[in-house]
Amino acid sequence: MKLLVDLYKTKDLYSGLGQYSLNFADELMKYCPYSIEPVFLIPQGFTFPRNPEAEWVRTNFLQRILPGLSPKADIWHSLHQFPSHLPHPQSKFILTVHDLNFLTEKTPAKAAGYLRKLQKNVNRATAVTVISDYTCQVLKEHIDTGNKKLLTIHDGVRLATRPNAEMPGWLSDKPFFFSLSVFKEKKNLHTLIPLMENFPDHLLVLGGNNQTSYGDKIREMIRDSAVSENIILPGVLDEDEKYWLYKHCRAFLFPSLAEGFGLPVIEAMLAGKQVFLSRMACLPETGGVLAFYWDNFDAREMAAVLRNGLELREKEPGACSDEIRDYASRYNWENCIMKFLELYQTILS
Repeated sequence: MKLLVDLYKTKDLYSGLGQYSLNFADELMKYCPYSIEPVFLIPQGFTFPRNPEAEWVRTNFLQRILPGLSPKADIWHSLHQFPSHLPHPQSKFILTVHDLNFLTEKTPAKAAGYLRKLQKNVNRATAVTVISDYTCQVLKEHIDTGNKKLLTIHDGVRLATRPNAEMPGWLSDKPFFFSLSVFKEKKNLHTLIPLMENFPDHLLVLGGNNQTSYGDKIREMIRDSAVSENIILPGVLDEDEKYWLYKHCRAFLFPSLAEGFGLPVIEAMLAGKQVFLSRMACLPETGGVLAFYWDNFDAREMAAVLRNGLELREKEPGACSDEIRDYASRYNWENCIMKFLELYQTILS
């Protein structure tokens, strides 16, 4: 079986989708049987960083507009609902849908355009996978999936141990909370700034690319805050920094309003950390009963949830951390890839 996997989203490695795509390729190479020949479609200028032995093909413009010129494969798997390329007409097509966040992020007219495009992609697909039951529900509410095979396959998550990771030089030894995301309105990070006025003895590290218009808004709010010196925007974090922050934060805070899965939530839980989340989108599904949830974003009420959660779990910190890690470990890459391998075989049987 020749399997072509579209990794075009690796062009943005510091996004959740970029990391998902890169790790998908790594793990597929690890577990793929000899009966399947994987080939990866990658963007121009991208160098396969961890699998130099992998077979890959470059994108080109003509293939993007004329699918008949694309490479033939028994199965063509797009890791995103809006693929860079459509498959060769003779290839069976798997479409992985991460979210329909455009429904809230875009104007009604633009959202309608995205829905039409997504419907067309679903119509072309042999099978559709989603990364959470929540995404499945939203997809069925807005898209006619007909009798398509529709399957939830949760993301694989890995938090590799970084034994040489050290405290970043820009951080002091005060206790701190950590959050990590792209800086977009839907991430709702601005609610954490007034929250921190209730914890003047703590720092807040807001990691991720903040060179956006929403990042500008966050910087302005920080400047006007009574605890401005306690809030740190380090920008994009390297793997050592990210691992150290997960391992040493007092808690991970994630007030996002729109998520398909919430990858950083499970990364933090794999580090044994308590997570405090909004009760929106897929986050209750991802965090389960071990997470704490904000039902609204009033700073005092958010602070009460955070303080009560910390006090509750820190009565037995070791047992709590073990339970959190055990829960998060179910979202592993082996489970994810094995389900896809089973789907590939089913489609061609």
